[in-house]
Amino acid sequence: MSQNQIAIGIIVEDGFEGLQDTLRSVCPFSDFVFVLSTESGGNLDTNLIEPFDVKDVNITYCKARSCNDEAALRNELIELAESQNNVHWLLLINAGECFDETTLEEFRLFLANELERHFLYVMVLYRLHRLDGIRHDLDEETIEPRLIPLRKGLRFQGQVCSSLLPSATDLMIRLNAAPGRFLLPSRQRDSVRQKQWATRNLQVLEQLEKQKISITNESLLVRAEAQLILKDYACARHDFLQLIEQTTRNDLRLKAYYGVWETFAFLPISDLEMTKILLAGLDHFPVDMQLLTFMGSLLQQQGKLDLAVRTFETAIRYGQTTLDIWHRLRIREMAVTSLALLHRLRGEGHKAIQVLESNLELIADRTEFNRHLLDLYIAELQESKGRNFAATIWGGTELDLIREVITGACRASSGNWEKAILPLELAYWEGCRDILCLRWYSLGLLALTRFNEAVIILEEWNRREPENKEAQAFLVAARQPEHFSKIVGQFRDRQIKKLGILKPEILGKYFTQHSAQKSKSIIESAVREMIASSASPNSQRISTAVFGKNEVPENTPEQPYLESETVGSL
Repeated sequence: MSQNQIAIGIIVEDGFEGLQDTLRSVCPFSDFVFVLSTESGGNLDTNLIEPFDVKDVNITYCKARSCNDEAALRNELIELAESQNNVHWLLLINAGECFDETTLEEFRLFLANELERHFLYVMVLYRLHRLDGIRHDLDEETIEPRLIPLRKGLRFQGQVCSSLLPSATDLMIRLNAAPGRFLLPSRQRDSVRQKQWATRNLQVLEQLEKQKISITNESLLVRAEAQLILKDYACARHDFLQLIEQTTRNDLRLKAYYGVWETFAFLPISDLEMTKILLAGLDHFPVDMQLLTFMGSLLQQQGKLDLAVRTFETAIRYGQTTLDIWHRLRIREMAVTSLALLHRLRGEGHKAIQVLESNLELIADRTEFNRHLLDLYIAELQESKGRNFAATIWGGTELDLIREVITGACRASSGNWEKAILPLELAYWEGCRDILCLRWYSLGLLALTRFNEAVIILEEWNRREPENKEAQAFLVAARQPEHFSKIVGQFRDRQIKKLGILKPEILGKYFTQHSAQKSKSIIESAVREMIASSASPNSQRISTAVFGKNEVPENTPEQPYLESETVGSL
């Protein structure tokens, strides 16, 4: 008899949202699936579950004996799996989670050939930020024990913060990694479930306090995280800081530093206080990739660009991630992109290019990364490199059109707008609708004061990228030619403040060159300044990724010519 027969254990809260997707995802691994419901009320109502036809799979629905004890819930699933004599493993999953199909075959081979019963296997979890599943800078990852050998005495412990590790240690069961990944629901879709668990945890901890049971450090972390989910940011920060002061466990302290940083986006404090907290964190964790990246971003916001550069360089060269703590999935890419952006802001485009080129192999998903590098080639007038590099992003007839766009963009970057507009116009009318084409074609039309034509292209750019602040600002400006320079100047000034630039002359060589000369037209000068101040198409993306919202909190009043309903918060 095979020793690798596994059962699937699934926990669902009230209702069965997301269960069908989860079942379809994991049923191919086992003939036995146990669904444990915490549904309140009387008998378990499986009529709430949509019809689901899986051949040769025995799905058993059970109502949980305890709904407010995290360890007890998971131990019930272990007992259900142990009730099947020919099952030796339990794969734990929550309703709404799905198995990453790109890792399916590797996991199948692992189950057939590599399982060993003296190991407890951890697996990777990806928490997605967007509903459409497209990767986002706020996506996170961690590892958790999910594949459990059915061994006598191996049980979870902890009412609100459960763990298998104490009993695994007693049984001399070691941790190992299994291939395969689980994709968690997006934050938007999972918000109701998160709030339910947060409320439950706070209620359980309140009952423990009434029973004069002291709150452990683990429970203090649970309370702080629950308060964060429920938007009680002041109390969450207080508990995170208290945990930092009193715990001796590095894992809890690092989680607390991550948590207190997250509160900054919603409940800002002074730059000095934020800096003190991050420096204390780096004193404990000097090579933590995420803390270093947060510190570099904060220093950039404060205009301390030299210190920010050194901090990002340290993150890239020495930074490490702690896999079993939630961390940004693209944190290394963020550090690399931020360092390149800083070099560009300082007028050192060649250094920015070196940073990106030397770190290409370290980046898993290069889609936006490659575009950022291409944007730098254009800014530094390296047309030949840009045209060759375009083949890493596009192919076929689209590649030929994009190469024409790159030629036009390089001419625009050099200030030769009349010659720039010809290849850009040709690529557009030949059918190119890539953002690169829309951006540079619209900028060329604006520089040549062809406002009516520019509005059409800018509207298309805004439809393609509705959250792009640069596109929004240019569209508002193009609709008000008499105020164009003022509107663009206001956007530029806000970019300067957001990116931490204290002196306009360090925006880049194009800004410094043209600000000291008489331009052919005020409009052309404004467009050039806008290009320089935007510095990178990813500057807004970096700010969002670091601070967890669309823009770093500011107290800047609305500017007179900006239409807030159209532009949003510029």
